[in-house]
Amino acid sequence: EMFDWVKSTGLDTSDIQVKVAATEDLAKGELGLVTTAPLVAGDILAWAPTSLLLNKDKAVDLWGALVEDLSDRLALILLLVQERFLHGTASKWHVYMQRLPDFNGDVSGPSFLWSEEEISLLQGSDGYGAALAMYNTIVDEYEWLNENLFLKHPDTFPAETFSFKNYLWAAANVASRAYGDDPSGTHLCIAPLVDFLNHKAGALQLTRFGNGIVAYAHKNYEAGEQVWVSYGGKSNAEILSQYGFVDPDNSQEAVYIRVGEHLPVKSNAQLELISQLLEDQDPATAIFRISRKPREWEPKLMPVLRILAKKDDLPQDAEEMIPRQEPELEASAYELLQQGLKTRENEYPFSLEEDKKQLDKLEKDPPADAIGDRLTLALKLRISEQELLELVMAYAGDQALRAKA
Repeated sequence: EMFDWVKSTGLDTSDIQVKVAATEDLAKGELGLVTTAPLVAGDILAWAPTSLLLNKDKAVDLWGALVEDLSDRLALILLLVQERFLHGTASKWHVYMQRLPDFNGDVSGPSFLWSEEEISLLQGSDGYGAALAMYNTIVDEYEWLNENLFLKHPDTFPAETFSFKNYLWAAANVASRAYGDDPSGTHLCIAPLVDFLNHKAGALQLTRFGNGIVAYAHKNYEAGEQVWVSYGGKSNAEILSQYGFVDPDNSQEAVYIRVGEHLPVKSNAQLELISQLLEDQDPATAIFRISRKPREWEPKLMPVLRILAKKDDLPQDAEEMIPRQEPELEASAYELLQQGLKTRENEYPFSLEEDKKQLDKLEKDPPADAIGDRLTLALKLRISEQELLELVMAYAGDQALRAKA
């Protein structure tokens, strides 16, 4: 049905050898694209011309100056509400809209949609705060739009259509399906058909051309295989809060530690030095991203750790702490990191082994309800983060021993 609709728009689909199919590799109920014939690296997986894209330009075509000053994301959310709930069967995108998830049990959905009880399953993980922050942002956005747009133009934005329930549905679909040219969401759009491609780290990201959005194969595929794209270098907490799944093989997994909360500060002099190194963060609450590859975080974090580990004779210039220091200080800095990561690990309600046992039990006897699916995702996130913490703690301990030697 999707391909019949795509063809009806005039798109040449002769070079597209995939179909929309149920794929539950990442989460229950998800749809993806599966090959109908063998493909080789560089082949087109799917593409959508500019005429099919849902974006701010089409919202401006519809509402003009009323939405010109809105962000790409807000304009896109309103456009989805309009096409799904007001235009309905008359919408150009009606067939496509019917394939989008409702988030009422069909899929787990982004974690900001979860109930308070379900979000509590994420406690200890970076996904807990992310889910709450995203939901609160959406509430604030809706209240602002209601006051400044909907109530002032009720004939254009009828209350029964532009309800919070419908707005939340559209916000979840934009979060999980929209593509932008950069992390800030420049030229944000939804590309029908292309947006059914699921994520795998190491695959290629989407490409924007003057005539639309294209996805290319990053490797050879056999007929019947699911094809993939990369959503970018995101941690599993980011993936779950935005897309509603967890990648157990995520090479971009990351956790966050904070000065003060995980890395203790002993003096104002230390904070003053750290502030010289951090241009955009409060040194007393600075946050650092810890990933699998030390070269990604050591250049920024190690000078801070050296400052925090140094007992006396602090330098006047923080740049003196950027190069490797004497063995005793290097060892102390890595030991401080190890302790901070342990403090971070202790925030989880259960240990890594306990979470693994619970996940194994769930996978052997899967529950049929939505909260069971979401508990499974929460466990996978907590396990993924704790495994990374264990990995980096072992690395820090090894580096401390090397420095002492």
